[in-house]
Amino acid sequence: MRRRILRSTVLAVVCAVLLFALPLAYASLRLYEQDEERELRQLGERVAVGLPVPLGHPGDPVELPRTEAGTRIAVYGTDGRRVLGSGPGTGDGPVRTAVTGRAATARTGDRLVAAVPVGGSEHVRAVVRVASPAADPLRRAALTWAGMTVPAALAVGVGALLAVRSSRRLARPLEALAAAAHDMEREELPAVAAGATPSAATPAGRSPSGPLPSGLPEADAVAEALARAAERIGVLLRRERAFSADASHQLRTALTGVRLELETPLAPGARTDPYTALRAALQQVERMETTLTDLLALARDVPERAPLDPAPLLDGIERHWHGELAADGRRLRVVIEEDLPDAVGSERAARQVLDVLIANARTHGRGTVTVRVRDSSGVLAVDVEDEGGGIPDGTDPFSRRSHATEDGHGIGLALARSLAEAEGGRLFVSRPRPHPRFTWLVARPTTPGPPSPQ
Repeated sequence: MRRRILRSTVLAVVCAVLLFALPLAYASLRLYEQDEERELRQLGERVAVGLPVPLGHPGDPVELPRTEAGTRIAVYGTDGRRVLGSGPGTGDGPVRTAVTGRAATARTGDRLVAAVPVGGSEHVRAVVRVASPAADPLRRAALTWAGMTVPAALAVGVGALLAVRSSRRLARPLEALAAAAHDMEREELPAVAAGATPSAATPAGRSPSGPLPSGLPEADAVAEALARAAERIGVLLRRERAFSADASHQLRTALTGVRLELETPLAPGARTDPYTALRAALQQVERMETTLTDLLALARDVPERAPLDPAPLLDGIERHWHGELAADGRRLRVVIEEDLPDAVGSERAARQVLDVLIANARTHGRGTVTVRVRDSSGVLAVDVEDEGGGIPDGTDPFSRRSHATEDGHGIGLALARSLAEAEGGRLFVSRPRPHPRFTWLVARPTTPGPPSPQ
């Protein structure tokens, strides 16, 4: 690219110099020719003034003035014949024109000729013809052209230097963008999004990735857009890559339940109806299929800003978890207060967040699990608490782990927080102990601004 910019700039400078120099060269040549013709005409007029009357009187010989080498002077009569001097024996075109009473200049062969009439326009007694080599103006113009080549060469040189500097300045941000795009191809998205600065790790001759300021608004705008795209793609890729871990965590409990349902009728001395176990297993499989579909959609789609009604959502949650908690001898209590604020979000995300919070309370808590929907200063808040001892000191329940530890909460709560934040809400521990409580603040709908005055 730098070579193309340099070549194009130098070519443009050369064309500009030629477009200016060629007319100037032609004008200088014409100027010198006109100057030479004027000098010849003036010389002819001086000779005409000094000619005796009548021309060629025996007692008064005519002496023509001395001239430079190559310049010839001749005097012709009105009949076109040469009377004296050096020139053709018969008058040529300029002489014939001067016989009519008008001075004339012309180029004849390799000479410039000026013919001046002697006497008035009504009575021409003779014609003075002055001729000089036509190459004299050309030699003078050639010297001028040689002098013009110096500033022309200087202009081309300055243009080449500016082209080198401009090519580097223009190519550097584009090369940086190409390097950033290459990093995106190699999935080095964090470096592109953060805008890496030059360091010892940067290979020689290569621009670092990221939107470095270049002084070119267009290139900087493209770099910033590329960084934003890299950041967005990086978020989507992280969500896609976390899908397998999130799905495995969410489905592990359901798979364990399916296995227990299917193994119970096979145990020795079991009195469980196998058809009942199969129906329960099918319900667990359907639940797993719904969870898998929800997670896949949440990993790929943009946040949904649809109105979120907590009542039907909690009805489904209660139907699912009531039986499982009752099997452990525990109780599920759902409380929905009145006059709740509006909220927006994805029903899939809300279902997964509540499933994670209730599953966490079932695994790590004790006693009754309470789900309360309330108004928190104009924001819809969902609390999930149990009657357990609480979260140990120094433990971050939202840290992502590859498996659930004995005193930790594993990958589920990290998934719940990421889903809540992706939908524009917040998930945090509002009371660590005793009776730990997790609070989910659901996103509020976007309030339109006041109408602009007409």
